[in-house]
Amino acid sequence: MPIIPLRVFIKAFVTLSFFLGVISFEPAHAQTPAEIRELLSKQAITELLYQYPRAIDRLDRELLTSIAHQEAKVEFGKTVFPNWLAYTDFMMKAHAEMLGNNHRVTNILIQVQGDTAVSESTGTAMLLVKQEGKDDYEERMMHSRYLDKWSRRGGKWGLDHRQTVMDYRVVKPVSAADVKQMYVMGQRTGTADPSYRLFGQK
Repeated sequence: MPIIPLRVFIKAFVTLSFFLGVISFEPAHAQTPAEIRELLSKQAITELLYQYPRAIDRLDRELLTSIAHQEAKVEFGKTVFPNWLAYTDFMMKAHAEMLGNNHRVTNILIQVQGDTAVSESTGTAMLLVKQEGKDDYEERMMHSRYLDKWSRRGGKWGLDHRQTVMDYRVVKPVSAADVKQMYVMGQRTGTADPSYRLFGQK
């Protein structure tokens, strides 16, 4: 049986694939202006979602305030905050009193309709909190989902409403001795954190 040269085989394969429609030499689909606007909107909202844990972990009140429109309402468990400023006050005070905290936002899904949007994201939190009236602590691990409504005003996206849905929570008591011996906490330097210099913000 004769051996077919590789270049001949490739040429024949490409020709046959083109004939059968497997390979197309048509130009790739160019995104429409509407599709580009939607992608830009999703990216803007994603950036705001990522700024949320940064603001809390750095205790950056200004950054946390900037994520939402002032009248944005928040359903946080059984507590309803009438506006974003009230929620910001609560979060800043609660986390300032903690020995350590770390938050993550993942699993972001966004649906955009013009100047409004909705999103679902997953929030994970690790918190080390002093027990009330005691020297010991409790370690809290929580998995929540943020169900958000957004709007774009004056070209800027902001949060209009947030509902926090709790999916999983574990609270473990930790003695003060164990915290001292086993736990290592990064410095809580706020906006003096080196990441602010990296981004040229401070």
